[in-house]
Amino acid sequence: MNRRQFLGNTALFTAPLMLQGIPVFAGNGVLHPLLQALAAPTANCGRVLVVIQMNGGNDGLNMVIPLDRYTELNNARPGLLIPSNQVLSLTGTTTTGLHPSMTGLRDLFNNGKVNLVHGVSYPNPNFSHFQAQDIWFTGINTVPSPDTGWLGRQLDMAYPGFPNGYPNTNSPDPLAIQIGGALPLSLQGPNINMGYNAPNPASLISVATGTPGPAPVSDYGTELTFVRMMKDQSNAYTSRISASYAAQATMSGLYPASGNSLADQLKVVARLIGGGLNTPVYIVNHPDSFDTHVDQVVAGAPATGWHATSLSKLSVAVTAFQNDITLMGKANKVTGMTFSEFGRRVISNSSTGTDHGSGAPVIFFGDSINGGVTGTSPVLPTTPTASTQVPLQYDFRQLYATVMQKWLCMSAAESQTVLNGTFNTVPIFNEVVLPVDGIELFASWDGEFAKLEYEVFENDKYDDFVIERSTNGVDFEKIAAVNNTSLNTQQKYFYKDARINAPYIYYRIKGIEKQGSYRYSSIVKLKNTYDQELRVYPNPVKNHTINVEFLNRVNASVELTIFGAAGERLYYNQLNPRGNRLLTFKVPALFDVHAVYILHVSYNGITINEKIMFE
Repeated sequence: MNRRQFLGNTALFTAPLMLQGIPVFAGNGVLHPLLQALAAPTANCGRVLVVIQMNGGNDGLNMVIPLDRYTELNNARPGLLIPSNQVLSLTGTTTTGLHPSMTGLRDLFNNGKVNLVHGVSYPNPNFSHFQAQDIWFTGINTVPSPDTGWLGRQLDMAYPGFPNGYPNTNSPDPLAIQIGGALPLSLQGPNINMGYNAPNPASLISVATGTPGPAPVSDYGTELTFVRMMKDQSNAYTSRISASYAAQATMSGLYPASGNSLADQLKVVARLIGGGLNTPVYIVNHPDSFDTHVDQVVAGAPATGWHATSLSKLSVAVTAFQNDITLMGKANKVTGMTFSEFGRRVISNSSTGTDHGSGAPVIFFGDSINGGVTGTSPVLPTTPTASTQVPLQYDFRQLYATVMQKWLCMSAAESQTVLNGTFNTVPIFNEVVLPVDGIELFASWDGEFAKLEYEVFENDKYDDFVIERSTNGVDFEKIAAVNNTSLNTQQKYFYKDARINAPYIYYRIKGIEKQGSYRYSSIVKLKNTYDQELRVYPNPVKNHTINVEFLNRVNASVELTIFGAAGERLYYNQLNPRGNRLLTFKVPALFDVHAVYILHVSYNGITINEKIMFE
């Protein structure tokens, strides 16, 4: 049993805080690595992202229905296709409709509060549930080892300060909260004795929630130590979470009385937001599986059945939640999004269902959404086959980059760091102009130095700026002070800090105002890859020949991938430098001059991305 399976089977037993019978996990440790990196610099942004996970792979073609592809769909899935007279029409589009069970989301769409994004996936999608979820949660579309699930990688991350120092005066609230105990594929049921010498579930509950003795020196003991840490971390936030929950009563009358645990989870989220909890990321889980291989619909009545019931729960829950936060006066600070690890095949199978497929729609909802449809109906063949897929239109990392930059106050540089590459944003949000104040910090490596660039808005308010550094993201030390001698209202400053020996290095700027008060920039995190760096030249590339020079000799297979701006894979090769520091290879003449591409270099567990151009 790998670490992900262990934690997936024990998470239900470790929640120390219950709200209306729903377990609440809090703290950095509940986050997938991507969401943790996303939450850290946005904790003081004042905006909230609610992520709804639809486990199992949702059939997007029966949820967001391409009306202008109806003939092709009827050829591909005659027994599943919703009759055209039952499809919910949408204001402003004649090419897209919704499943008839989603009347609430239809109404939100017609009021400009929903954006439907077509064809979301990534190049060469993976159809394993666990690995596809890992890809979505890490923002890296390479197949991870089966032994390194998202919580496993979180446990192994170089984050030496966690959980020490949290909560603290500056960060009294958790960076993320997971509502509900269900982790991906936990519907299989708890069974922790899957290869480890572990006690039975009842023994684990007693140990994890009571006053435990020393964990055994074994693989099981390592995992149990992490489970206990998660429980303790959630306990540390109990008073803040409980106080926020008690401070705000539910205001919407649209929540169903029973039978919809997603609505119950979102009701808790609304109360925490309304009660003043400053947590930027919430994760909730749809209670149903969307893995509809069998009996997706009722034969002869395709608008009913398993999938229809699941979509109805989603629509009812989102509608009630949006109504609740609107009545609380918080709608302008909250955006939600759905996702499932992949879609389904275009063609139906012989069991009145659909099998694992690629592209699928993503739903965004909220007051700040640019309402409408993003993308076009998927292009489908007239005579589809069992392998026909919904084509890729938007890489899911484009959506992440959009959320980071257009909603959660992250800079393009911060987004690029989190995603290990540059991805074009998508027009999902109203182009809200952020207030021009505060301090915006950018950081990057420049050889032996960390190069810091910070731009100060309302610069004339400040006397001095203190540059602070940390190796754990919690305990910062002063490394330099800069006196403000400029009278400009907007000013850029630059500083170089000598590289230090630490896996991760964090920087922030403390601006000291003339009245003695102060404010901080967001925190920027740099991964220290000094002994893993390489040089790519010439750049721009000439004669389609690329040189990759490593700092150290490499005697292992090196994977070389070139991606386009939309995330599409354009080139792949595996080469071995055979103990040399220089690897030279030639690529086909298919790259546009002056366009930006991403060269992805992977070897010995190291992954590096470089922006390249061709001439």
